[in-house]
Amino acid sequence: MATPSKWLNSDVTLHVGTMTDVKAHIPSFDRCPFAVAQSDKLSVRENGRLDTIVRLPFKGDTDCVPVGVVSKDYALLQHSSVFDEAIKALESAKIDPASVDAELRLTEFGERMKLSLCLPDNYLFDPGDKFPMKVRLECLNSVDGSTRFRAVMGWFRLVCSNGLTIGITRSESVRRHVGDLQLKHVGDVLRIGLKEYKLERDTLIRWRDADVSDDDLRKWTENELKAHWGFKAASRAWHIARSGCDVDVVGPYKNHSPTTVPVKRAKAVPGSPEESTSLFDVSQILAWLAKERRDIQEQMEWREQIPVLMASLATTT
Repeated sequence: MATPSKWLNSDVTLHVGTMTDVKAHIPSFDRCPFAVAQSDKLSVRENGRLDTIVRLPFKGDTDCVPVGVVSKDYALLQHSSVFDEAIKALESAKIDPASVDAELRLTEFGERMKLSLCLPDNYLFDPGDKFPMKVRLECLNSVDGSTRFRAVMGWFRLVCSNGLTIGITRSESVRRHVGDLQLKHVGDVLRIGLKEYKLERDTLIRWRDADVSDDDLRKWTENELKAHWGFKAASRAWHIARSGCDVDVVGPYKNHSPTTVPVKRAKAVPGSPEESTSLFDVSQILAWLAKERRDIQEQMEWREQIPVLMASLATTT
């Protein structure tokens, strides 16, 4: 499975393993005055309103690297602090951190981090198609102000890591990096997410048992889905639902809708049936399309729109 290669135009590396394994890849940062050397080579001029965020020497790289410029009131939140708070949240929920599978995504100089923690098998849901889903706690953070700190719970299908956000936004925390940034919100998200686990599982079961007609799917694709995600994504969704395979839209677009435009068949979508007949099948198609976005930020944005799109389809079935 291809790993997203970009996050706001920065290359991304992936580290997988135990909590202990991935922690070793988290760098530390400091803030310094935003300043420039003067012509006499002896003095510097500082900007009184700004600071520079610097990645400290890390592993084989002995240099400090500037990664961003922030305001004086910016609260620098270390990735390691987010990591430690995630461990506290797991322990508070009586989940052994050693039983958690971890994924760590970092941009080139580590300025942005996405930490994904897959909870143990007792939080697994099998929709009946031999492709079970697990619950993940995800934490996103940046030290340069480019991404707000956030924590969110989600369902992930093991066959292809497609993601569905739990509870839409009820189990999500987003905080700006200013003032008193409360890391305890990571624990709040995990606590609420685990509380809602059964409710969300019941929603997936209802989706699995709810049939979708070709006519309803076609109308939804050509209207709601196209309006939210555009012509190309709507066309891809339609053809995945009809064949189990993704497609490349070859056009022409003129005088065509997302369901009639000429396409070229591409790769099969893992876990997708040859014909999607239920709301659950459609939800997985949307999750696949969201995951296929190259930029991590955009992936998250698309995932968060899935519940709204599913609600609009559910009202027609």
